Order: sequence, then structure tokens, then C-alpha cells
Amino acid sequence: MKPVFQKGQLTTWKDDRGFGFIKPAQGSKEIFLHISALKGASRRPKVGDTILYQLTTQANGKLSASNASIEGVLAKILPKKPNINKRRLLPKFIGIGIMVMIAILSQEFSRSRSPSLIKLVTKPGCEIKGNISIDRGAKVYHVPGAEDYESTVIDPARGERWFCTESEAIANGWRKAPK
Repeated sequence: MKPVFQKGQLTTWKDDRGFGFIKPAQGSKEIFLHISALKGASRRPKVGDTILYQLTTQANGKLSASNASIEGVLAKILPKKPNINKRRLLPKFIGIGIMVMIAILSQEFSRSRSPSLIKLVTKPGCEIKGNISIDRGAKVYHVPGAEDYESTVIDPARGERWFCTESEAIANGWRKAPK
């Protein structure tokens, strides 16, 4: 069944409180109008506006307007929000990360003639790791066999690098790791 819309003129509007009253075109009793009944209106109503509405009886027996609109005023068209489901992105990033790790490890342990990605970043025969401390920013180098050598990862983007000799590291302003 198609909803029946009434028509009336706004006789009172208290903008600070968000409500007013409509004088129905049929001349019956005034109808209460709350701002929430004007969903999607591009402006607030003014006294004298013609209001189209559905008549609703409240629990207390009073009549009010619902699903209202202001005649001649276009409804506000809200832009659609892109539907980005963050829960779907995490598995994709994890999957990509796993594939990259598999590619690096498979190249590292393959019997290919081309050098591995890890060896491409290092100088041949240079095994001293120049690491920049995250918390203090100190430039520290690690020699093979030292306590943190295996867990230290060199990131050239952060200014970290490989050295061939300890004297080369010291000459470039790096100090030896304490352990």
C-alpha cells in the first residue's frame, strides 16, 4: 500500500529547539513537526514553508509529522562512502608478506647462478653489520660471532650499511657493539 502524504504550511518554528507546528491544508488541528522527521533536507525549515508529511499518531494520542520534506527544496544527496572493509585487507597483506618471504628464501637457498637478494645488498666478502640503534640513534657495528650479530638486520633506507673491515667502520664514525 502506497503511503499517503499530507500537505500543510509551517506556522511556527523554534529553530533553537528543532521543532514547530504545521497547519494542515484541510484546516484540522495543528500537527507537531520535529527536525528529525525532515531527514535529508538540504536546509532547515522556515515559517511559511509548505511541508509534505505522513501523519503519525504518537503513543500519547497526539498527532505528529513523519517522513517529512520541504516542498520545492531538494533533498541533500550524501556522497557514498567507499566500502573499505579493513578485516579483508589484513589477510591480503599477510598473504603478500608470506609470498615475498617465500620468494626471498627460495632464491636464497636455490642452486641458481644469480646472486640472492640478500647478497645483492651486501658487498662481497663484507660481513660487518653497521646498525643504527632505534632508541638512541647510535651507530654501532656488529662482527660475525658477536651476541646480536644474527638478529641484526641492515636497512640501507635508514642509513645502515655493511663494512669489510672494523677499521672501515671506525673511520666512518661507527663504534663496536658492546657484546
